[in-house]
Amino acid sequence: MNSDLPPRLKDLLGGVGSRLGLEDTRATGLLWARWSEIVGDAVAQNAEPTSLKKGVLRVRATSPTWAQELTYLATEIRTRANALAGADVVREVRVWTGPGRVAGATQEGSRATQDGSDGTTDIQPPRDLPEALDRARRAWARRRTTKR
Repeated sequence: MNSDLPPRLKDLLGGVGSRLGLEDTRATGLLWARWSEIVGDAVAQNAEPTSLKKGVLRVRATSPTWAQELTYLATEIRTRANALAGADVVREVRVWTGPGRVAGATQEGSRATQDGSDGTTDIQPPRDLPEALDRARRAWARRRTTKR
C-alpha cells in the first residue's frame, strides 16, 4: 500500500461501521444518495432510509399513514434498491415512524409525476380513501399469493 495515500475511511472505522448499520458502505451510500430515485419524490418527502444492516433496510416515515403505505410498497422498494445497487443488498424493508422533517425534503414538498424521465413510474401516495383502500387490497393480495 502506498504510504502517500490517506487511510480509507473503512479502515479507520473498523468494526464501528457495521454497528452503525454501514456494512456495505458503497451500497449504503448509493441507496441514500439516490433514495428519491428509488421511491419517487412524493415518498422521499415523507420517508428516509436510516440503516442497512444484515440485509435489513430500515426506513423512517414521518407518520403512521406513510409507514403503512411504505409497508405495502416494501417489495417494490426492495426490488428497486437491489437493481440500483446491482446486488441483493436489501432482503427486507422495515418501516418505523419518527417525528420531524425528512432530511433533504423541501419546505413545500413536491408532487411526483406518474412517469419519471427515465421511463420508471414513481411511487405515488393515494389521492383519496377509495384509492388507498384499493391499493391496500391489491398489496395484501400480492403478499398473500407470494407467501404460498
